[in-house]
Amino acid sequence: RRRSTPAMAPKQEEEHFPATNKAAAERVPLLSGASLVSPSHVVPPTPWNALDPVRHGEHFPGGGHTIRESVEHKGGARGLLLDADDLVAEETCCGSGLETALYSILTRLPALHTFSVLGFFFLGHMWLVQSRPDVAVTIIGVFILYGVVRFWGMWFSALRGLRLLQLNDSRNPEHWQRKPRPLGSLDFKAVWHAVIVPAYKEPIAKLRQTLDTLAAQSVAHKLVVCMGMESRDPDHLEVAAQLEREYAHRLGGFCYTAHTLAPGEVAGKSSNENWAARCVKRLLVDKMRVNPDNIVLTTCDADTFFHPNHFAYVSHAFLSDGDARYHRFYMGVTNFMPNVNDIPGVCSARFTVLTIGRMAEMGSPVTTPFPLAIYSISLRLAQRAHFWDPKVIPEDWHMYFRCMYADQGQVGCTRLYVTIGTEAVVGKDYLDTIKETYDQSVRWQWGAIDIGYLITQTFSRPDVPIWQRVKLLYAAYDHHLLSVVMVVGLMAAPWLYGKIPVLLDLDIWTGAETIVRLGSIMIWIWIVHMSCHFTFMCYTDHVLRNDLLRNREHFDTEGVNGPYRWATLALYPLADVFLFIVPTIHAHTKMFFNSSFNYVPSAKQGVRCPTPCGGGDLGVDDSAEVHVKSSAI
Repeated sequence: RRRSTPAMAPKQEEEHFPATNKAAAERVPLLSGASLVSPSHVVPPTPWNALDPVRHGEHFPGGGHTIRESVEHKGGARGLLLDADDLVAEETCCGSGLETALYSILTRLPALHTFSVLGFFFLGHMWLVQSRPDVAVTIIGVFILYGVVRFWGMWFSALRGLRLLQLNDSRNPEHWQRKPRPLGSLDFKAVWHAVIVPAYKEPIAKLRQTLDTLAAQSVAHKLVVCMGMESRDPDHLEVAAQLEREYAHRLGGFCYTAHTLAPGEVAGKSSNENWAARCVKRLLVDKMRVNPDNIVLTTCDADTFFHPNHFAYVSHAFLSDGDARYHRFYMGVTNFMPNVNDIPGVCSARFTVLTIGRMAEMGSPVTTPFPLAIYSISLRLAQRAHFWDPKVIPEDWHMYFRCMYADQGQVGCTRLYVTIGTEAVVGKDYLDTIKETYDQSVRWQWGAIDIGYLITQTFSRPDVPIWQRVKLLYAAYDHHLLSVVMVVGLMAAPWLYGKIPVLLDLDIWTGAETIVRLGSIMIWIWIVHMSCHFTFMCYTDHVLRNDLLRNREHFDTEGVNGPYRWATLALYPLADVFLFIVPTIHAHTKMFFNSSFNYVPSAKQGVRCPTPCGGGDLGVDDSAEVHVKSSAI
């Protein structure tokens, strides 16, 4: 086919249709002013899997359907989407009532595990020291060995990830388009990105920052942004309409949804995404006849700052994966660095540790990372999983597990070594920011509720390979349950079990032996590893803020270096205790006594635009909060 243009002559238009179908064509406005031209008599569309690749990415597959880009045209199927795909999730194991009861019972498992292990470790130390010191030394030795292996494995992966980020940090808009791909791959322009941005009472200036980084993408014309608004927000339509006026002409499409909680749904990101994704599918596939094989769904937070080549990288990876792309999650390296200079030191240290930890997960050559807030999947995979689960609070890991079981264990991860920024929480003042950070940590650790879901699926889904089921269960156990008890145990062991004598072989050649206290060994291990950890943190933080994130839009990374920054990072032990260990135990305790969850969106009040982002503000209440009573299952 000949490439179409916005002002095509009638003769050129006729060339797009068979000679037998030269009847008067009908023009229908589409997203961002694009127009749909179809003859009055067309042959039925061929099946999606039988369609040839679209060479220029401008033609929607189907009988006689053609799209033209005409951003100046004021029409188009933009605005509020009201019609959603009617795909409903099927019951997975044993009927909705029994399944819900099982999840409710298993919700208590994290607390039972945490308190039983710590109770044995603390309350049983007198018996262990006096009667079975060998058992005590064995348990502590296993913890030490596991912790040391994880420590050096983490830093090897973090430094490897840092190097890979430096290699892929090109901001040349043609970088990924020119990368070689396997022979027979679809054309780069064939991929369409549907980006879902869930929002609930966020300041409009914050939403503009996210949309700024989307509009600045090297493939912005291939992005259809859907703002997932909540009907509970009284200003949702006004805010969405204002953003559409400001950004629709800079993107391939702009629409928005107004999610209303249905019976059985839980207020939160997952239910919002579920509705928005189904509306987008109805619009792009059922109405506009876009090939669903070429659509990539991306979900993010309302304060997500993308690398300018992020979606070009996604397109390249999506095309390079061949048929495996319909079984993949595409994940960039999420970091919390945009505003680490604007929050209390203990919070800054905590979010820096989280950033490095995520970089290590993405850089690990031996483990598979799980998604964290911002990720992309094919529309085909989302349909196979019946989209997002509207009945849960944790959405990223749960969606990964949901897809894994829906796809019979075939799901994998394609890592994108570019940074994605999301802000640390900011409260009204110094103490309120610390409180908000603590509350966010409790909310994150509520993800331990997925343990019950995984146990149920492990025993009810024999169609998924056993090694996949065990791997998922172990990964969730290690992250949500084992880590906290291991850290607490290792911190307390030098004082509880420190007097136990240990025979050491100090010279493997001469056989010299000496007896030392277990506490002395552990304290030296702590000193060495905490010193190494602090040194590596300072180096990695410096490279991140002064190299990779330098001059990135909406990142405030300059001006805080040297001793002051080092003193801030030295607070990481305090941050680990009060912003990780205590919130984890708090979350497990709450889950044990009450499966209801008081969901409060994170406070994101800091906006650092020198001028209004994207346009003028609407005067909405930027600091509004909502407390929604919701079920955890």
